[in-house]
Amino acid sequence: MLTLLNLLSAVTLLIWGTHIVRTGILRVYGTNLRHVIGQNVSKRMLAFVAGIVVTAMVQSSNATAMLVTSFVGQGLMTLTPALATMLGADV
Repeated sequence: MLTLLNLLSAVTLLIWGTHIVRTGILRVYGTNLRHVIGQNVSKRMLAFVAGIVVTAMVQSSNATAMLVTSFVGQGLMTLTPALATMLGADV
């Protein structure tokens, strides 16, 4: 029972942390976020490198994958750069 509680706590903290990072990114970039993401991950190699850099900054490939997934869900990124970013996050 304690193991299940620890697992649920860890998942909750991961989701909450990702939400906090995403909210911070949206506050910093605001309305220009779509333009900034579109420019920086327009090519697959740049998206791959962006995945590596973001993962190095947040120290979690899972958090990077969740951020990219939320950006795709909001229409800020298309699928091809998102997959390249996730591959970069897994390096």
